[in-house]
Amino acid sequence: MTDEKERAAEERRQLAKAAAHTGTDWSLAAMSSVAGIFLALLPQRYRRWAEERGGGHLAASATASGALQSLACLGAFIGRYFVFRQQRIDQWAADVIGKGGEEIFLARGAGYTIGFMTTLEYLLQPLSLLLLYFTFEGAVRMLAGMITGEVVGTLPLQGVAWLHGKAEARWAEWRLGPRIADLVQEGKGTEYDLRILSCRPKKTWDRMMTIVYEDVFYELEGEERGPFPRQFIYLLRRIPEGKIIRGYHYYRPDEPLTEK
Repeated sequence: MTDEKERAAEERRQLAKAAAHTGTDWSLAAMSSVAGIFLALLPQRYRRWAEERGGGHLAASATASGALQSLACLGAFIGRYFVFRQQRIDQWAADVIGKGGEEIFLARGAGYTIGFMTTLEYLLQPLSLLLLYFTFEGAVRMLAGMITGEVVGTLPLQGVAWLHGKAEARWAEWRLGPRIADLVQEGKGTEYDLRILSCRPKKTWDRMMTIVYEDVFYELEGEERGPFPRQFIYLLRRIPEGKIIRGYHYYRPDEPLTEK
């Protein structure tokens, strides 16, 4: 009898633990979905950390984010229109009555004219145009996530990311110092045939690239770091006869002066 009570108590504890675990999983999933809706608004450079940590479901979040943005902005646009329209009509009527022009209300088409002018005035307001834009942008973001699985951030934050990138590029350029021509040294030993010291990194140079200098074909043997200002050092070796050349680059020592 005691064993049966203990087994029943253990089963109740296991059921309670499973229920608590299920509740925790549901809470985490809900928080992840809400976070994904806001993350989908961000440009790629700002949400990269989330995608690297398993944010593979952002396409669904982007679809939901775009739909919510479009519906919220459209609702705000329509609701604000009715408030604005009533306020403008009341104000216009008060002005007309105050000037003794009540007979204008009897004119044919007066109501249509007032309604048209009020609507036109509302549409030309900056806030109205902004709401219309974000309604359209939300629809585009929703369709991009739904059809292509692409996560499209909102344009204002894309502008911030673009300015951020420009500022980073300027800072990196400043840290590397002034641009000066490369220094080319002939190899005297067996480690390399040509040694190029540059003030800027050569991002396209790799072991698959053939570098042509003074009509001689070289391949990248290795890289080193040296003292400022020519801290990027590239060791080149002549290409053996018969080796297949896939891509080549005609190198000039003054390249850092002309690169942007």
